[in-house]
Amino acid sequence: MSENYQPDVKLDENPNGTVSFATEVVATIAGLAATEVEGVASMSSQSSGLADMFSRKNTRNFTKGVRIDLDGSKVTVDITIVVEYGSPVPDVAHSIQENVKKAIETMSGLDVRSVDVHVSGVSFEREQRTNAELEEQRRKMLSKSEEEHAAEPAPEEPAGAEPEAEEVTEEEAEAEEAPEEPEAD
Repeated sequence: MSENYQPDVKLDENPNGTVSFATEVVATIAGLAATEVEGVASMSSQSSGLADMFSRKNTRNFTKGVRIDLDGSKVTVDITIVVEYGSPVPDVAHSIQENVKKAIETMSGLDVRSVDVHVSGVSFEREQRTNAELEEQRRKMLSKSEEEHAAEPAPEEPAGAEPEAEEVTEEEAEAEEAPEEPEAD
């Protein structure tokens, strides 16, 4: 995306010198401000292709999905995002617009003309992660319940109840039935 950026922005020219910064700084500010908004799953470049599919998730490219156009001290921002499933898209987009405008104007002193938000997809990752966590909690509760059940002592017999008959093997039964032979003196 660096081909879309002007080399630098002159912010201030005074008797002490000039203040300028790279246009990518504005893009980084915009990207960070957008990712802070609840409901933004990730940034996405407008031409999501094979390179995006194979890029590592842990790489932090804060300018991905951000395009900056400068006209003097006026900035136009285009941001492309992926929204988390279940998040209201209009609310997320409005929050991005407010957050990006405030961040750029506060940090750079530039005037933001507009922040255009493009939604390129919906992510189900958070919902799937939540379902997996719920399933794991359910399994832990079941195993804990089974362990507690196995550790419980056998129920006591009520007072006055006849004890249950013990199982008797065939040999013991035959020995009880057979008459005892008198012992020889």
